[in-house]
Amino acid sequence: MAKQRVTVCLPPCAPDDLRPALGAAMAPFEYDAQIGRSDEEWQGEWDYWYVSSGGLEFTVRRGHEDDPLIVRDGQEPEDPPRPSWLCDGGPKGLLDLETGRVRAAEEAARQWRAWRAFAALHPPSLPYTHFRQRAHDEPGAYTLARATEDFESQPAILALRDDPALGERFGWDPEGWFGADRGFFVERAVQDVLPTAALLTLDGRWLEGGSHGHNVRFNAYVDGLPDETILVRVLYHS
Repeated sequence: MAKQRVTVCLPPCAPDDLRPALGAAMAPFEYDAQIGRSDEEWQGEWDYWYVSSGGLEFTVRRGHEDDPLIVRDGQEPEDPPRPSWLCDGGPKGLLDLETGRVRAAEEAARQWRAWRAFAALHPPSLPYTHFRQRAHDEPGAYTLARATEDFESQPAILALRDDPALGERFGWDPEGWFGADRGFFVERAVQDVLPTAALLTLDGRWLEGGSHGHNVRFNAYVDGLPDETILVRVLYHS
């Protein structure tokens, strides 16, 4: 059992109607709620839920911070005050979905350039997947232990291990993470800004993710919604 977040998409509604609308959208996915289903093994997605962003807040468009349609139900009494430009949801047209993406693109580009500058100081390195694949292709002759040893013996990787700050900055397998393609690295960072672990669509589909493909589909779906569509971050216990 774990807690995760779903972004729920709702038709336009008044603030007082938001909770019933969320309840109606989430109800078919309650554990053991065999609503209209013939599969007796189906167990649903949640046993309780509540509005909560948990670090995945939406940004409110400037000038709309006090709009009554903005959703701010996800704060506990003991939580520190939240800036007025952050919220748990609201009509898509009142949310700034682009600023976070722009910042993510700029930061990813900086990270990619920094790694390439560091990597240029050392002989070319290979990602861990190169050595793991060899172990798969040569069972017995080339072990996973040897693959790890060969990967970690590369000069650039040794340099990262000798400097914890660099290791934290670039990760344990930088070639596997940053890759050779700057465009893909930046785009992956941009696509990662908005999605949650799951998306509940307007037509009642529960789409779970955890992959770049899910993030791409998530963004494409949300970007295509009318501005009146309400988006809400919900924490659910699964």
